[in-house]
Amino acid sequence: MNFKEALRHFEQESLSIAYLLCGEEPFFLAQLLNRLLEKGLDPSLAAFNCHQFRGETVSPEALIAIANTFPVSSPRRIIVVRSAENLKDEAGLLLGYLNDPSETSTLVFISEKPDMRKKLFATLKRSATVITCPRLFDRELPAWIAQEGKKGGLRFSQEAIWQIKERMGNDLSSIQRELEKIALYIAAENDGAAGEDKAVSAEVVSAVISGGRSHSIFELVRAVGDKNTPAALRLLNLLMGEGAHPLFILTMLTRQWRQMAMAREGLDAGLKEAALAKKVPMPPGLFKRFLQQLKGWSKQDIRAAFSLSLSADSQLKGGGLSPAIVLESLILDLCNRTPSPPEQSPYTLPFQIQEGL
Repeated sequence: MNFKEALRHFEQESLSIAYLLCGEEPFFLAQLLNRLLEKGLDPSLAAFNCHQFRGETVSPEALIAIANTFPVSSPRRIIVVRSAENLKDEAGLLLGYLNDPSETSTLVFISEKPDMRKKLFATLKRSATVITCPRLFDRELPAWIAQEGKKGGLRFSQEAIWQIKERMGNDLSSIQRELEKIALYIAAENDGAAGEDKAVSAEVVSAVISGGRSHSIFELVRAVGDKNTPAALRLLNLLMGEGAHPLFILTMLTRQWRQMAMAREGLDAGLKEAALAKKVPMPPGLFKRFLQQLKGWSKQDIRAAFSLSLSADSQLKGGGLSPAIVLESLILDLCNRTPSPPEQSPYTLPFQIQEGL
């Protein structure tokens, strides 16, 4: 059962005797647990009938004793075991309980990566309701952001969604917090009205998520892509002064080379602009400018950019130079580089870049 199916299950059916919530997306797991608790417990009696433990600190005997205790003025008691993969049950007591469970208790086991070869999880797979919540793929994030924004009365432009995705990555909990901040910002700007009647712009997203920074990493990436040395150095110094992490700056620059590599590969293969836009993950509003920028970058330039970025990464992680000097040197090399034959590059990345990386 996946996340959406589980939500329908909680709406339409009574709770099962046991659940196994697993997967690598903590945001979805937390949402499902909250929904389960809302459905199964009277809030005024939750303190008496809800028990939460960690697998490494609770014994099977304790869990079974609580499960066999009648709930307080309620039809059900819920027992949650986080990090269930660390639960020790050498005697198989929980296996026996699951074969003859209490009808007034629901056991909820939560594990990011349960080993289904273990007896406990193999038993849960057969006798419990199993819900799996994997992380979203990179290509799924824009639709999820748009959907979550709509729930809060926000309608994002494609560029705004791109900004959120690039700044926050795939941390759904952090994205959700930023969406709430954007909703508050829009409401304040519109005297309490929601923002669904007007698309939320990338500028608004940048202002809210950057915490009031006057410049964004995207401006720096654009300046380097334009090979505008003075602007790139000025933006780097501003970002570093505002607390931007050097490795984050380098990561965003390297992502630009990946996008350029995919685009250059497509152009060399004769793809038209419409087909190329589907190959390179970028909002349509930014793509035309990106293609214009790409004219100043040959295949050799892009390979060299990967090589220079790799060297900068090593220096940031273990060199003796300050991060500011490393990144300034990188930007000077990138913006002022004279094209050279590929064989002169000390490092080459295979040019067949997989889409979505």
